[in-house]
Amino acid sequence: MTAQVFEDVHIGRGIWPLAQRGLVAIENGRLALFGSDRRLIARAPLSRVRARPAPFTGGRTLRVRVNGTRFTVSPGWGDRAGRLLRPGDPDRVARDSGALLRAIRRQGGTVG
Repeated sequence: MTAQVFEDVHIGRGIWPLAQRGLVAIENGRLALFGSDRRLIARAPLSRVRARPAPFTGGRTLRVRVNGTRFTVSPGWGDRAGRLLRPGDPDRVARDSGALLRAIRRQGGTVG
């Protein structure tokens, strides 16, 4: 099975950002969160992953539990323009968030 990778992902815990341009990878029934430096933040089998859209974000930010640890994840949010980091295109962020939810559900994670 090929890996499904989401790049330019904002990953946080509560109000603390962990990665401005992180990465989420789903492969062989496992989900992994990587920081901007591509160091592993968290990894778990999808049976231990729960995800849902965060309230009041228009579907752009997801609440994701990985082995019981809560993260906020916004795929496509860390858009880079030269040396500047800016929020991504809202339509792309919403589309990528939906694609991430579908990938989690399809490979055995819990959505909702």
